[in-house]
Amino acid sequence: MYFLYICSALLPVILILIYIYKKDKFPEPKGVVFLTFILGCSTVLAIDYIIPVLDNFGQKNFRGETYFFYDSFIRAAFLEEFFKFLVLVFYCARHDEFDEPMDAIIYGVAASLGFAAIENIDYVLKYYKEPSFTMAIVRAFSAVPMHTFCGVLMGFLITLSIFEKKYNFLNIFLALFVPVMFHGLYNYSLSSNILSSYFADIVLLILIIRTYFVFKELKKAQITKKTHKKYYLIDTLDVSKISILILSILILFNYFIGFLS
Repeated sequence: MYFLYICSALLPVILILIYIYKKDKFPEPKGVVFLTFILGCSTVLAIDYIIPVLDNFGQKNFRGETYFFYDSFIRAAFLEEFFKFLVLVFYCARHDEFDEPMDAIIYGVAASLGFAAIENIDYVLKYYKEPSFTMAIVRAFSAVPMHTFCGVLMGFLITLSIFEKKYNFLNIFLALFVPVMFHGLYNYSLSSNILSSYFADIVLLILIIRTYFVFKELKKAQITKKTHKKYYLIDTLDVSKISILILSILILFNYFIGFLS
């Protein structure tokens, strides 16, 4: 029976990874994508060692809404996105097969879904103190897509740094910062006492829209370029400016509501 629960946790991860993989006009080697996925899974091991330290620090130094903010943005979002970022920058970007902008999206999603696979299994088997198909269904339409979209944005911003050769440091910084902000706001909206859980749906909607335009830009570039190793002329700061603006408005609105209450 546990096998069925594990399959229910892995199914959305596998389907999304296959879908994203097939969006690439110049497909990456399956072995490299699979290893990236496994490295994403392995980040859970490192995170499990660090979480107790962050838990102890948070419980000693934060209370109430401040603790929820710390837990959402630092303990969860930053820690998880940071290790995905390491996989993408120090393994994928240095690989010989990393030779065109869409690659960063594919590998970013693979690393993100690797982590999401293990996290999903853990939630499905343990969240209600017993296995739950309900949790598998809920996360298939919430947390798993959220990890996917964050992987897309991370990969896209790394793409801009490597292939555009403009704003290199800024884009590398944003490749971590933007996913952390989206991921953190998603988590915070689910745990906060002053922010409606509907904000999680808003975050997902924004991520869906941004992901759509990212793929539209890259697919168009793949079709129009004679060789896929040339630079892709994309508005370098587009995704960054819009993402940060939206996040800033949402966070300020959150604190305004909290102040009034």
